[in-house]
Amino acid sequence: MALNILISSLPLPTDKVGSWTNRIGEFQRRNHFFDHILSPTDHPDDTYIYCQKKELNTVQKLSGNRNEKIGVDYWKALLKLSNREKALKILVVDDRSLLETIAIGKKELPEGSELYYSHHGHSLPAPPQIFNQVDKVFFLTRLGYQKTLVNNYQFTPEVFIVGNGVVGDQFKSLSSEQKAARKQEMGWSADDKVITWLANSRPVKGLHLFKKVVQSIWEKHPDVKVVSMGHELQEDIESENWLQTGVIKNSDLPKYLQLGDAYFFTSLWQEGFGLSLAEAVKCGNTPITSASGGIPEVLAQISESIFIEEPNIVSEWVKAFDEFLVRNASSRAVSSQQDLAQWHSYENWEQKFKTALEA
Repeated sequence: MALNILISSLPLPTDKVGSWTNRIGEFQRRNHFFDHILSPTDHPDDTYIYCQKKELNTVQKLSGNRNEKIGVDYWKALLKLSNREKALKILVVDDRSLLETIAIGKKELPEGSELYYSHHGHSLPAPPQIFNQVDKVFFLTRLGYQKTLVNNYQFTPEVFIVGNGVVGDQFKSLSSEQKAARKQEMGWSADDKVITWLANSRPVKGLHLFKKVVQSIWEKHPDVKVVSMGHELQEDIESENWLQTGVIKNSDLPKYLQLGDAYFFTSLWQEGFGLSLAEAVKCGNTPITSASGGIPEVLAQISESIFIEEPNIVSEWVKAFDEFLVRNASSRAVSSQQDLAQWHSYENWEQKFKTALEA
């Protein structure tokens, strides 16, 4: 039998915030699928092997085989494992420099070894000198795969659409009575509309734009409340109507998302999936979102979704919120929430992911 090996540039296992690291951690806990996981782990043992990408100096950056040098720790670990003369099935998770390291040396691995890549963005740049050595690519959406075909003049790996999945059954909506009580616990009115937002502080997530959107909304609707999660605290946000949670654990997200009526996803790049969209919808929020990347596919079953075609324009978001208020979307029936139990669930993702690995 082949050795199953996962390669990550992020530490595994982890209890930090992160969509795919939590998902992979849960997969390994349930299945013990990977014989070895190579990462900058804080908990090294026989399964979790410490490897870290190298920081290159200026001379190294300008020399050839740059990515081979970056991933030298991982390559040395693979060579040690290959001494067992077993074929290796290697999954690289969303790091093209590490993928390139292994693709360059793949012919040195035992006969029958295979190389897989889990892509978490939208379109994938796929130079043939690297991707002709890749056996499988896992995409989050079919739109991402189709865009990759358009943007590359050749693309030879086998493809699987594995999607994404929300870990934890605590991501579910409250009844109208429960939500009203939760708002009152916060010191708000039961009738106050609450906007939620969840992302890190990177410019592509649009926090800078969202702050302007909120100011414009407050000019028309001063009682609207805002809860933002996952980003560094912003000193320029001083309103008592805006709660910043800071960076919190994934398990703490539902209690804040469940306060929300509308979830703003102000993504300003070609989004691969946007897992927080699924988390927010499951918690009872109507999504108001950029129509970028794979997002329309992710929300295809959510008829209440409001898409922004021009997400860099503040007034478009304000108009969308007004549309949301007119629709009174927060009164969605409980039955529609029950239908979401398996929608982008961890269990559905696990089945697709495992099928792709074993095919």
